[in-house]
Amino acid sequence: MVDKLGVHEFMVLTAGGAPIFHFSKDQTRKLDELLSGFLSAITSFATEFGEKSIQSLSFEGSELLYEQFGPDYLFIFLVETGSSEKVLRVVLRELSKRFVSRYENEMRMDIPILDVFMDFENDVRAVLSYYEGILIVMSSLSAFIIPQVKKDNLDIAIRTGGFLDEFHRDLGNSGNRVLSAIDGKTSLYNIGRSLGLSEIDISDVVEYLAIRGLLRVSKLCPLIQEKDARFDAYLDIIGLPSKDYQLLERAKSLCNGNRSLMDISERLGVVPEQLYEVLEKLGDEVEWRLVEVSALVDEL
Repeated sequence: MVDKLGVHEFMVLTAGGAPIFHFSKDQTRKLDELLSGFLSAITSFATEFGEKSIQSLSFEGSELLYEQFGPDYLFIFLVETGSSEKVLRVVLRELSKRFVSRYENEMRMDIPILDVFMDFENDVRAVLSYYEGILIVMSSLSAFIIPQVKKDNLDIAIRTGGFLDEFHRDLGNSGNRVLSAIDGKTSLYNIGRSLGLSEIDISDVVEYLAIRGLLRVSKLCPLIQEKDARFDAYLDIIGLPSKDYQLLERAKSLCNGNRSLMDISERLGVVPEQLYEVLEKLGDEVEWRLVEVSALVDEL
């Protein structure tokens, strides 16, 4: 998972290529009027052939992501190469909707007054900071988390925002499969195993849902009760290999229901998959407690 958006500039243009708003994180402006005219021409060509979805262009180590709002305006991101395009599409749409909602009357003017739009910079900074914060949190998590869809939020997004169309267009069939598999009980690791999808395919969907405010996430925290004769007898029955038994002996004191599987594996110096597979062999002898990631609770 990526840990930053990678947005350098955000720009709003008329369909004729005239800029009406320009935001740059470092005050430099690569998206000049010449480039604006080029994008306008590309969009006009695409629209003529019925293509209205978000487009992207790559050049000089950077990428352009742009969306046309109706026939009259373009909204553009200049981003670092390798940034998550699927996540950026969501952020670009959010900024586009906010801009149109806020300046609906001003955008109808024959000659827009540029000074009117300048205070939108605060909105841009707030939106980018909010979404980047979510990405930082998500990138710190492992595949051993339990995602759960916020059904009420999803229902609202479907009714009012055309979410399903956007979701299918951005993530395709694999996205639909992952969304259907999220049941609030199954870890990303097991979802990936059951669907035969890569970690990247899974993380794309999870990031997408998280930044839309449609997901709550909980860490898997194993609890093993204190060692007793019954537990030893159970280990004899299942016949753990020596290396697994040694790992279990080291892990038992840490598996207190408060530490996440990721935290325990880091303390032991093993990959989380190895520890999980050992604990999975213990069946009901391990209680899996869920601790919600509170940093994803707040909304923009």
